[in-house]
This record gives sequence, C-alpha cells and structure tokens, in this order.
Amino acid sequence: MKKPAIHSLKLSFAALMLGAFGFASTALAGPAPQPGGSYSFGKGLDDWQNIYWRWYFGGLQVPADSNGNAVVGNVVLMPLPNAPGDGTPGHLDVTLNSGQAFFLPLWNLVGNSYTDGTPNDPHVPVSVIQTLNLSFKIDGVTVMGPSNLMQFYVAFDFDPIIQLPPAFAPYAGVIWLEGIGLTHTPFSVGTHTLQLDAVNTQPAFGYTFEYHNTWTVTVKPAP
Repeated sequence: MKKPAIHSLKLSFAALMLGAFGFASTALAGPAPQPGGSYSFGKGLDDWQNIYWRWYFGGLQVPADSNGNAVVGNVVLMPLPNAPGDGTPGHLDVTLNSGQAFFLPLWNLVGNSYTDGTPNDPHVPVSVIQTLNLSFKIDGVTVMGPSNLMQFYVAFDFDPIIQLPPAFAPYAGVIWLEGIGLTHTPFSVGTHTLQLDAVNTQPAFGYTFEYHNTWTVTVKPAP
C-alpha cells in the first residue's frame, strides 16, 4: 500500500523477549531483546509477524481475552496507536493479565497487489531498514536502537497473500512484509511504559514515516 509503514504505531512495531539470549552493547541498557532468529513461545519472529498482520488486516480470526485483547495462546497481539506517520504522537492504554506475553511490531513496510492493473509493489532495499533512526524504550530504558535493530528484522512474502475486501480497491492484497518487531515475556504486575520513536532516513515508496508512540501497560495481578 502506498501507506506502507505499518508502524507499531500504525504500520510499524516491535516487541521484546527477555531471557537467556543476551545482546551485548555499550550503547544500550536494561533487558536485552531476544534475537529475531530465536524462537519464542513456539514460533519464530517471522511467524509472529505473519500472524499479526493476517489478524490486523482481517484475514485471521483470533480469540479475545478478558481485557478485549487479541491473543494467540498466552501471547497478546498488542494494538497500535492511531498515528498517521507524520510525527503526530500516538498513545494507547493497554491492560494485560499477569503472566501474559505480547508481540509488538515496531516499524514495518508492506507491499500490495492491485485490482486496476498496477504492477505489484517491489520490495524496498534493506538499507531502508538498516538506516532507521529508531529508539524503543521500556520504562525509560533503551532496549532497541540503530546498533541492534537488525537483530529483529524479517522479510518474507505472504503465502497465501492476504486478500483485501473490495472497499480497499484498488488494493487487492498484501503480498510481502519487511520490518522490525519483537515478542516480550510477561511484565511484572504494575504499570509499565513503552516508548517508540522512529523515522526512516531513506525514503520508502518515496515517503518518510515518523512515529512517536507510547503505550501505558497495566498488568493486573492474578485473581
């Protein structure tokens, strides 16, 4: 879509997995994200991205938990703030149950097929992702930045493609994804803050997408 930045925000996001897969960097502090090549909750990062966007675009139905969140097993598919990608800040309040993990896409691009004869969108150069000016913080601690974001990069073609309803015409389907995302183990009970600031320094589809999104995450104690 020529609104290709699906930012964890509107069309790009990320999530984080804490655990034994540490990432050594003097530029980053706090808990280290799990490398994208690792498996979390039985799936790879490409699997979680595939599930998330099929759900997001309406091609996959998943159950909701008691807080109204979409869930796959014990993993919440975190919602995205309604941010237009022009630098306007976005915010969401999210409630999780104790023990729930989550997946959050951070900054992603999708390609489309068309109903009017327009050629399919070509993949963008990986340098668009490599040169992102991106910062992702949890409770004020930077856990992702330019030095490690490519550990959370995936690129794949949707097979089958995600068919879009006629109301989306001339867009017919979502055919590929390139971007950044992560899964995160359960937070402790209490209130946590996620902060994403990201902008592409190289144009994507001729555009620059800028996001300043935050989530206030309240984790409820177990009954």
